[in-house]
Amino acid sequence: MSDTSIDFYTQQAAEARGPDSQGPPKRKRKKLKRTLIASGASLVLLAGAAVAGSYVFVNNMAGSVHRIHVAALTAKVQPPARLGSLTILLTDTQVVPGANTNTGLVELLHLNANGHRGGMVSFPANLFVKVPGHGRMQLGHTLAVGGPSLMVETIEHLTHVRINDYSAINFAAVPSVVGAVGGVAVDVPFAVTSFGFHFHAGINHLTAANALAYVRQPGVSEVGRMELQENLLRAILDKIGRGGLFKPGRDIAVLRAVVNAVSVDSTLSNSQLEHLALRLSDLKGRDGVSIDVPTTGSPRSGDTEPVFLTRIATHLWQAIRDDNIAGFAQRYPFTVTPGAPA
Repeated sequence: MSDTSIDFYTQQAAEARGPDSQGPPKRKRKKLKRTLIASGASLVLLAGAAVAGSYVFVNNMAGSVHRIHVAALTAKVQPPARLGSLTILLTDTQVVPGANTNTGLVELLHLNANGHRGGMVSFPANLFVKVPGHGRMQLGHTLAVGGPSLMVETIEHLTHVRINDYSAINFAAVPSVVGAVGGVAVDVPFAVTSFGFHFHAGINHLTAANALAYVRQPGVSEVGRMELQENLLRAILDKIGRGGLFKPGRDIAVLRAVVNAVSVDSTLSNSQLEHLALRLSDLKGRDGVSIDVPTTGSPRSGDTEPVFLTRIATHLWQAIRDDNIAGFAQRYPFTVTPGAPA
């Protein structure tokens, strides 16, 4: 970002946090420049933070982000939450060219109440759960049955974690984002082949040509696809953050590609989306941890049959409510997403 962009967001952050939390400008400038690795839902951050050239430009770009009405987010009865904590549900839009099924993206991005640390919690779409008013079904099917509102309600009933906002990624538009940033390096945890493209275990270079094949992955399970998608989204954020690709007047194509790839819930005004970007900018470096919900599923097989929660899932739900996802990761290291930053 340019110094003008940083000064704008530094001022806005100071006003949002209050006078007691205002620190030296140089410290905040350094903090905002650190590489983003929040993954998935942090594309909401990119849609807001990408447009920091001027106040008018910010509002024009934030206003162009597609809004979705999610009734459950304004329901009178939602689980309690720690004051200041923030949890966002991220899914795909279920629109993937040439695919017979959705991509299965279901993730929670949680920010602790103090604005520092938090994590990403990923659910396999074929997780078998109790759905309010519909009996038991796979979690990913709730979008088709009742839209994002039903998925919000389902996850809240399952975890007793309050969901504050919702965002959806159109994976059909992700190749445009990958192309706009000049390709990304992705850490693939195991070798896979998808629609004629082979991805070996380790670092792979993704381009606009093979990004969609990487996302679809018919040869792996929902659990495996979940892990692969997380690593792609983190790689995009890492490339944008390290390359300074959101400098005003430099890469408008990157800004537009990101904005076109995401939708957010209609409760978010332009200013709230910009403030959310500031909140999410605190989840970076070693402050964030990526967790896979513990289930009976295996990542490598192509099985899409329902999977079930293991007994330690209740400890994960409690960790989210307690702002202690990092503590859960230390206690159960095997739940950390393969390829996630240390």
